[in-house]
Amino acid sequence: MTVLSRTPQNTNYLQASKFILSFDRIPTVQYFCQEVNLPGVSMGKATLNTPTLDVYTPGNKLSYSSLDITFTIDESVQSWKEMYNWFLSMASQDTNERNRLSSQQSNRSYGKQAYSNATLNILSALNNPIIKVKFYNAFPVSLSDLQFSTQSSADEILTATASFNYDYFEFQTA
Repeated sequence: MTVLSRTPQNTNYLQASKFILSFDRIPTVQYFCQEVNLPGVSMGKATLNTPTLDVYTPGNKLSYSSLDITFTIDESVQSWKEMYNWFLSMASQDTNERNRLSSQQSNRSYGKQAYSNATLNILSALNNPIIKVKFYNAFPVSLSDLQFSTQSSADEILTATASFNYDYFEFQTA
């Protein structure tokens, strides 16, 4: 193998600010999203016991880290309320209330009220989509507080964080 064949075709570096995150269910959060992580993945190991040594072999179950986002809060608190309504629709014991809250949000995925697919579009330096990461059956597990303070300046913008669990994610070409 020569040195030339080991050089990647694209030597541009990935830029942390080049992304668009969208959820089928919470459209306002897409506009206000400031940070998102591409979750890590781990796999357990199986132990093969021998009389003299424990030998480890790869496991067969993947474990995904949570999908965490940070988003700014608009003046009407719509982005935070979308997330809050999602929680209410999942937790409500009243089927009519659950359906009402779910119908307020654009759940276009496949009819499951608690879940939404999400797509993370990773962009090139020229803002062209190059990779699409699709998260399946995502649902929120936490939503942060909104902290108001008279000591803050008028220029300080409130942000919130939310964490999601999901079944799995896959890479797609954009």
